[in-house]
Amino acid sequence: GTNAKALALNPAAQAASTGAAGGSIAIGTACGGLGLVAGGAAGVAVGLVPALFTFGLSIPVCAAIGGGAGACLGTAAGGTTGFVGGGAVGYGAYNAYSQRKEISLGASEALTKLGGMAESVKEGAKERANMSASFIKARLSGTGGTQ
Repeated sequence: GTNAKALALNPAAQAASTGAAGGSIAIGTACGGLGLVAGGAAGVAVGLVPALFTFGLSIPVCAAIGGGAGACLGTAAGGTTGFVGGGAVGYGAYNAYSQRKEISLGASEALTKLGGMAESVKEGAKERANMSASFIKARLSGTGGTQ
């Protein structure tokens, strides 16, 4: 009673269960369609073998059986995979969302450090460019080399 209510009110559990349901529906549907097509193709291939003896009726029958089996297996496998994957993604997304202040603080600290480093690199590049310009001017004017 109270444990189930506490679990239902837990935002992390809500995010995980929503992600699990969405993943199960999305991936299960897609894999069911792929299973239908692949199972139907395999059924046609199997139905070609006895087609000579059944006057071709084995091809659509085997295609229907293969398509149905492929759809069932694809939906089950895809639904399970989507359930686990979607639940993990939902739980991870909730944890990232709940720590958004810490993430934002870390990102702004990193940007501050990066800005300082960029300024240092910029000043060093200006200094090297000035040194190169003065060296080239001295070489072109003839006062920088040995005579």
